[in-house]
Amino acid sequence: MSTAEAQLENIKEPLITNIQRYSLQDGPGFRTTIFLKGCPLRCPWCHNPDTQLTKKEISYYAEKCIGCGRCAERCPTGSTYIEQRGQEAFLKYDRSKCIGCGKCADACLTGARDIAGREMPMAEIIREAAADNMFFFNSGGGVTISGGDPMMFPEYTLELAKNLRQEGLHVALETSAFGPWHHLQPLLQYVNLFLIDIKAMDAEKYKNIIKGNLDVILNNFENLVKAGAAVRARLPMIPGFNNSQRDYEAYTEYLGKFVGRIEAVDLLPFHSYGEKKYQLLGRMESYQYLNVNSMEAKELKPFIKMLIEAGFVAGKSLTVGGLIGVNK
Repeated sequence: MSTAEAQLENIKEPLITNIQRYSLQDGPGFRTTIFLKGCPLRCPWCHNPDTQLTKKEISYYAEKCIGCGRCAERCPTGSTYIEQRGQEAFLKYDRSKCIGCGKCADACLTGARDIAGREMPMAEIIREAAADNMFFFNSGGGVTISGGDPMMFPEYTLELAKNLRQEGLHVALETSAFGPWHHLQPLLQYVNLFLIDIKAMDAEKYKNIIKGNLDVILNNFENLVKAGAAVRARLPMIPGFNNSQRDYEAYTEYLGKFVGRIEAVDLLPFHSYGEKKYQLLGRMESYQYLNVNSMEAKELKPFIKMLIEAGFVAGKSLTVGGLIGVNK
């Protein structure tokens, strides 16, 4: 075993929920986005709840289930079982007993069950990402490491970024920047673009609702800018959370200091696409945005105007939806 292989064995490897190809919203050009499973924050609107926990979970597509019972036969914990009621039998699923082993998903004939989070060797990830190199070259794209939050796995993320760069790929990192600076600093050498989520400018909201520390996040954001890194500020715009006039003013005052020093500000209007994922994971009781309509770009016009007046340029250093797209 080589020294590099030995070092990698000691790195905590995250589960991978998805490798999404041809993405246009996670950096310049066509991107392949790698989603790591695990996040330190708990945003109640999270669009990817399957990336929050570090453990495997089962997504259950009830409409695909034919009740054959193969999953119950394979389940080692009794979380999936057959309940007899008179002459009828019903397939039941008790998530509190589920360990996410995936044996039920392997046994399922119709795809009614799927595993959220799989082990994937880094070499396989690199190989899959590098396969799209032609599309990256033609569009100015590359690979984005996302999640969850990659900074929950700093050593792994550093090794992944390093390997991607060795393949000649443009590397972007999407993160909340909630963590020690010494975890982010080594990435300066290997990451071409940092996509930093700033979910609010209110420290109490971060602490009480998101379960993070705004001071830590802004300190890391400012350190990246001081270090000369290419940075885009990503602002998820959430109804009733950070879309008031007061929020707009706080964002504008802060980000206005970085006009010309950061690549851009990307406004990301709330959408309801994540609702289905909560249902599949059996977590609808934790989803606080049920029946809340997706936000339209026109609702952000007052905020957009303020940011333009602060010096950002619409379509260049200011986008809505994070749609960066082909830039070559």
